[in-house]
Order: sequence, then structure tokens, then C-alpha cells
Amino acid sequence: MLKKTLMVSAIAATSLVSVGAYAQSYNTPVRDNGLSYTYGQLGYDHWDYDHGPDVDVLYGEGSFALDEHLFLRGGLALYDGDYDSPGHDDVDGNRIYGGLGVHTPLQRNLDLVGTADVIRDDNDFDDNEWGYRLRAGLRHQTTQALQLSGGAVYEDIYDGNFGVYGQALVNVTPVIDVGARATVKDDSDTIGVFGRYNF
Repeated sequence: MLKKTLMVSAIAATSLVSVGAYAQSYNTPVRDNGLSYTYGQLGYDHWDYDHGPDVDVLYGEGSFALDEHLFLRGGLALYDGDYDSPGHDDVDGNRIYGGLGVHTPLQRNLDLVGTADVIRDDNDFDDNEWGYRLRAGLRHQTTQALQLSGGAVYEDIYDGNFGVYGQALVNVTPVIDVGARATVKDDSDTIGVFGRYNF
């Protein structure tokens, strides 16, 4: 399973790099929108499963720009879940993930962004599982202090799920942002808030 996951993630990462290189070579009018891809952030998420637990999550994640198009990313999440119905055990665990991202400007203040992550989930209910997540979307500098992002996501861990995601990022100081994010997938919804430090 791990070998298959790593192969899929490597293929996805290669595809993302190719898309970014193609878009850049297609006479993009803006070379760099100046959006930060090197940062660390801490946050809280709430996972709401359709036929499962409500889960509270504390996480830390970061991103590091390798050049003007590629960045590494990773994170660690600690979670605790409670079932609404009696007769089910509560679930708690951790999730670690890491991967590669690519971004390229489509026009002024608008970036195309794609990421591919490998995920390892370890909990006291289903033991542990390896999986992956693919995302593709847009990141827009909407005003001087506000960025909006959104796109499509596919995640395969325990089972496969398609969905959409959105994020709002508010600039508080030159290096500090606060934000909110949401994801709606086939069998779960996520909503969260976070603080970010840009390096």
C-alpha cells in the first residue's frame, strides 16, 4: 500500500510540475505575483463526518519555497473525535503529511496552485493507514489585505473522496496573517481557523 501511495504521489507531483512549466512557458504576462509560499501556521479544524464522529483537530503545518514555482509542504495534526450515537468508541489519533506543490501566475494577482501530499493517519480505532491528497486551484490577492483561494481536492485515505475547498487569508502585519478555511467532500465537511507567520 505504501509503495502504491508513493508511486501515485510521485506521478501526481510530476504532473503538477509539468502543468506549472507549461503555463509559465505559455507567455504568462506576470512572472511573479509575490505571494508567500514560505510560512508556518498553527490552527484548529473541525471534521464533521456524515456517518461518523465529530472531530476536533489541532495542527501545525508549513511550506518552504524551493524556487519561484516549487515548494515543499508538511504538517502534523492531533485529533479527538466523539460519536453522536451511543455504543461507539471515541476516536483519537494523529495525522502526519508532507508533499510538493507548484504555483505559477496566470495573470496579475492570480496564481494557479497544485499540491500532492502523502498522508499517514494513526488512530486508536482503525489502527493506521497510508494515503494521499491532491489539490488544484487558484489563489488570488483580492485586496491589499485579503487573499482568497479555492479549488478541487481528491483525498484517498481509508476511502476515496472528491470535494472542493476554500480559504480566506487576512494580512494583519507584514509577516502575520489570520485565516479561515473550509472543505466539503463526499462524506465529510471541514471548517477551521488559523494563524500564519510568513518568513
